[in-house]
Amino acid sequence: MEKVLILLIAVILDAVFGEPPEKIHPTVWFGKIVELVDRRYERSSCSADLIVGACLTLAVCLLAILIVYVAERLYLDFYLLFASISIRSMVEHAKKTIKNGKIVRDEVQKIVSRDVSKLNDGQLSSAVIESIAENFVDGVFAPLFYYTLFGTYGALVYRAVNTCDAMIGYRTGRYRCFGRFCARLDDALNFIPARLSALLFILLKPKAIKTVVKYRKIKLNGGYPISAMAGVLGVTLMKPGHYEVKAGRTPSIGDVERAIKVYIKLCAIAVIFYTLMNLPLESIMYLPNLGFISGIELCSTPIR
Repeated sequence: MEKVLILLIAVILDAVFGEPPEKIHPTVWFGKIVELVDRRYERSSCSADLIVGACLTLAVCLLAILIVYVAERLYLDFYLLFASISIRSMVEHAKKTIKNGKIVRDEVQKIVSRDVSKLNDGQLSSAVIESIAENFVDGVFAPLFYYTLFGTYGALVYRAVNTCDAMIGYRTGRYRCFGRFCARLDDALNFIPARLSALLFILLKPKAIKTVVKYRKIKLNGGYPISAMAGVLGVTLMKPGHYEVKAGRTPSIGDVERAIKVYIKLCAIAVIFYTLMNLPLESIMYLPNLGFISGIELCSTPIR
């Protein structure tokens, strides 16, 4: 029951506060370390860059393990899981992209890596919706997946790798070799969670499976939540020059708002699912079936 209690406290803290203060936020610490090495390390040969990048990633993972080791002895496991998930902050960032009935280009740029300077409103809306979909895996489903398997160690190490990938895991320019190791490691860690997460989208709208089957390969892992979100919303999501997931009309601001609602429902289902997964077997046998079913039905209300 301890793991369940930690999980629920972490989710409640996320719902109330969104993110821990930067000064005591482990993922911020990881980011500062990566930024420092990235700035000071002068690129050399591809093999040297690869080794340095791999050592940096592993060092950040070791730091994550050390932080959990200390936190466990201070009974602060719940705080580290809280720092590993990102539900409220994604909702807040997504809402900021809409102001006075218009999509705000500068706010969109803050949550996506693509250049948004030449995107039209439909493409900007698509970028936000895709970010929401992928964040469900990176910020919610995968951390809870690894928490379930390996406890707080799993959740925080996953976030450490994910942070490295977000900062240096690019496949071009000065990061082509330097960020290769963390990019591949992040791909490996997301491989199973990304595919399992699509099942929750399909739970909301079973017909979305057609879009997932057709377009899941647009990206190794991101293709699953992106295509699933497109199927649930019935819109076409696209990254100009890279891919187009055709599941309906061009998205609008209203679809961004719908995507946020879908995201919240997905998070609720994920929390219920992982709470059950972390319960002792004997406890699951005595769960009131009606209450559980009602909760799923509530989360599965059609998105309008």
